[in-house]
Amino acid sequence: MVDPFEIIIMPWITEKTLEARRVADPEIGYAQNNNRIEFIVHRDATKRQIREAVEELFEVKVAKVNTRITITGKHASVRLAEGYDAEEAALKLGAF
Repeated sequence: MVDPFEIIIMPWITEKTLEARRVADPEIGYAQNNNRIEFIVHRDATKRQIREAVEELFEVKVAKVNTRITITGKHASVRLAEGYDAEEAALKLGAF
């Protein structure tokens, strides 16, 4: 197995990604259940490797991984499975 620290380079924290961590709560205006964390990952990393790295590092289950390549590198948007909270996982990595 590949070292998760070789797959995940750093968390990608922007205002938009901070909003994506919130879980659905229609009463306060969050209708969509995003529950996502976004990372900059190694350019050659596969979705399976990203999933395994996130699950190992944060002790969560991943529902879905989306990737895209931008000028800042390869981004992975990771949606956590039902019952796991992206906000709590982000606290583990110190991303408030």
